[in-house]
Parts: sequence; C-alpha cells; structure tokens
Amino acid sequence: MSGNEGRRPRPVPTALDSGRPAGEKPAQPTERPVPGATMTTTEPQPELPRAGDERSVDWSNPRVASILTAAATCFARKGFSATTLAEIGKELGLRKSIVHYYFKSKAALIHEVQSYSQHRYLERVKEAIAATGDAEPKARLVNALRSLWEVLEGNRTAMHLNIEVWSASRSDPELRKRAAELQRQARKLVSEGVGDVLKLSPEQLEQMQPLSTLILAVLNGLAIAEFLEGDEAGSKEAFNTFLYLLRLGQKQLEAAAAE
Repeated sequence: MSGNEGRRPRPVPTALDSGRPAGEKPAQPTERPVPGATMTTTEPQPELPRAGDERSVDWSNPRVASILTAAATCFARKGFSATTLAEIGKELGLRKSIVHYYFKSKAALIHEVQSYSQHRYLERVKEAIAATGDAEPKARLVNALRSLWEVLEGNRTAMHLNIEVWSASRSDPELRKRAAELQRQARKLVSEGVGDVLKLSPEQLEQMQPLSTLILAVLNGLAIAEFLEGDEAGSKEAFNTFLYLLRLGQKQLEAAAAE
C-alpha cells in the first residue's frame, strides 16, 4: 500500500459545521494596520463623539472661537448653501474632521455661528453705549445712536451674515427661533441703554420698547440699503435725517408733557 492508501479523506467543513446560516459568507479576517501607514477613512475616531451625540459648545475655547469666526467669514462670503465644512477648516488650516469634532453638522454650526456673532455684536453695542461720556442726556442719546450705527455699518461680515440668517430662517424653524430671541435681546439692550442714557424710570423704560424696535429696524434697513446700493443709497445722510426726526419728536413729547 502506498502512503496515501488506507487514509480516509478529510471532510470539507460546511456552513452547518461552522454554525453559520447556509449561503452566508465567512467573516473576513480583521486587517491589521501596517505600521507607519496612513489610514484613509471617513469614520470618526473611536474616542470622538458620534455625529448624533450632543456636543456642548464652549465659546471660551480658543479653537471653538476661531472656528466660529472663520465660519462667519465664509458664510458671509459665499452663503450657507455654498460653504462646506472643509472650506471652513481650510480657512484655519484645519482638517474637516476637526471642525466636525466640535460641530456635528453644518446646520449646527450655522445655528452656533448666528448666536455667537449676534452676542459679539451685542457686546460691542454695550461698549458703544457705555462710551457716550458725561454729556447732557440728549447729546448722549445722539452719541449712543451714532455709536450703534458705526458698529453695524463697520462690520460688513455681520451684516452679510444677518442677511443669510434672515433668508435661511424661512425654512429653518430652529434658526428662526434663535434669531427671534436674539432680536428680543437686542431690543431690550437698546431700551436699557437708551433708558440709562436718559435716566428713565422703570415705567418710562417700558415705553421705550416701540422706539427700540424702530431704532433697530432703521439701522438694519439702512445697512441693507448700503449693502445693495453702496454709496448711492445715501445711508449716512438718511441716518442723520433719522436722528433729526428723533430729536424733533422728543421735543414735541417734552412740550406736550410741560402743558
């Protein structure tokens, strides 16, 4: 007998022998990364939160603040729909994955940019109102309003971003809700600032709400006109006319109160 004779052939393992349903392919062995090789994958790293997880945004974090500032610039330049997370990262020399680590989606980043930019604007408004000096109340009011206009007119990025927000709010309920709340905060801030300038009582301060709405509407409208038409809009002249009408109305109210 030869060496192979008398030996039983070894059975071929089947799917049933392996506990695997018939027709199912065996699992492929896990590939080990080659030392020094660069992994190219779009999946998040294991230690990072997944895309659906909630992420708190810390504005005091320098990296977060820089991303929000760069995003505001990109969104103002190209609009929300035409801007990608990769472009925002490129603005800072960062990978898209770094931006995505802090913001789970572009929509989340848009919402945060809008809040962050508006709060920065409100802080500048506070500073402008506080810098009106110790002049008499009427002069301080005019100086405060001029400061408000200069803050808005001098920040074209914020103006362009506002236009994007107002447009996107039509189809984004969350963005609209945030924008409405920030608008209320801005109106309250203007009321309190003007009330502080004029030394108004709490009762008088409540009556400032319609005037604050008018002030913000005029400032935003003039900024949009200047954005669309440039110098031809005559925004500065229109603003001076608004101040004149405001002072005229104030004199009439004072005269009526004195009667």
